[in-house]
Amino acid sequence: MKLSALLLFAGLASACVAQSNPAAPSNDNVTVDDQALSRAAAAMAASARLKDLDRMMDRISRANCPVVLTSAWLAPRLQQVRSDQDPGGNGIDLEFQNASGKAIRSMELSATILVKKSIYGLGYLPPVRLSLTAYGTRNIDSTFAELRRLSLPTEMHPARVESIRLEQVTFDDGSLWSSTADQYCGLTPDPMRSIAR
Repeated sequence: MKLSALLLFAGLASACVAQSNPAAPSNDNVTVDDQALSRAAAAMAASARLKDLDRMMDRISRANCPVVLTSAWLAPRLQQVRSDQDPGGNGIDLEFQNASGKAIRSMELSATILVKKSIYGLGYLPPVRLSLTAYGTRNIDSTFAELRRLSLPTEMHPARVESIRLEQVTFDDGSLWSSTADQYCGLTPDPMRSIAR
């Protein structure tokens, strides 16, 4: 978002410079808009305020979640060329923080995965929705990031995690937390992050 706002600002600034310094004289009347730069800056500030508001609303929504999902990506998978050996299981590496203040026995999650037709194929099938279980943590420090690998079916060829949502948490004391329709305790990973990994 910051990069696109910066590019927008640079584009508007170059347009203002081009209008004020024409390359060749022409008979057309050229109007120099002295307010273009200030309008561009105001638009960028408004965009930044909306982004901050989105972040604040996201924090408020997650404040009622016992577990904060911070990232989810496909586990690295080695594929050997010309080998009949099993390259290893599919999986999702899930990073989370325990914000409940209680030890967690297990978490039920739902994940939407974009899958390929084959390992080498470029085409995609419709997204697949899976129910997954992750074992919890005894750590009650909400600032400590936990990492769990969730297994996926071996016959699946995953391409990307589209979303993952916390459905239910079972605490060590036997109590349960379940998500409600008006509360979203989930994550939609940035697709560019999975490329960078």
